[in-house]
Amino acid sequence: MSERINHLFTEYHGRYDLANSFYSLGIDRKWRRDAVKEAMIGKNGYSVLDIATGTAEIALLVAKNAAMLNKDVAITGMDSNREMLAVGREKVRKSGFRNISLVHGDALSMGLKDSSFDVATCAFALRNFDDLGKFFKELHRVLKRNGKFVILEMGNPDDPKQRFIFRFYFGVLMRPIAYIIGIDAYKWLLYSITHFDKKAAISLLRAQGFRDVRTRPLETGVGFLITGRR
Repeated sequence: MSERINHLFTEYHGRYDLANSFYSLGIDRKWRRDAVKEAMIGKNGYSVLDIATGTAEIALLVAKNAAMLNKDVAITGMDSNREMLAVGREKVRKSGFRNISLVHGDALSMGLKDSSFDVATCAFALRNFDDLGKFFKELHRVLKRNGKFVILEMGNPDDPKQRFIFRFYFGVLMRPIAYIIGIDAYKWLLYSITHFDKKAAISLLRAQGFRDVRTRPLETGVGFLITGRR
């Protein structure tokens, strides 16, 4: 992640969760639940790495689902932004979950052991990485053999009607309110979504050696899941 983008997260780390829910009209919460359902696997006693964990929303959802299913799951959340992690640590503290560990680290150079995790998740972060090829190489390295990844991301909807609605909603209706939440962050959000190349990302994943790489569109067509195995 570039210093400029990291600075944006620093600037509005305290408003990050609110901004996500506001801009998406709360749909981002449903998308996260869908991603976490994909991340839950059958066996007990497994490990999950949440990359670019931010304020630990995915990590907390994994912990909640694991508790409901009576699963023993160890969760590590990693992020390069210390301010976002501070918000996440406070949320984890208040949650009472003791199976979540949040660490500072770079997604492009994680510093974690090879073949360490059964599952890796990553939500709304691919658009912020400077080198997707390098990230996917690291993702492949830290996953165990047959380990699963679940990526939640946003991009231009494939359907022309949905694409028009998305651009009108974000580009026109939300612009005045963006000045309250943060105009720079809003501009980057809109730019990164409209310029994200989903097909190129999938090609890079397959080139890295991942198997069973699949995509699934979510509500509104803006959100989608990419899943696969090492």
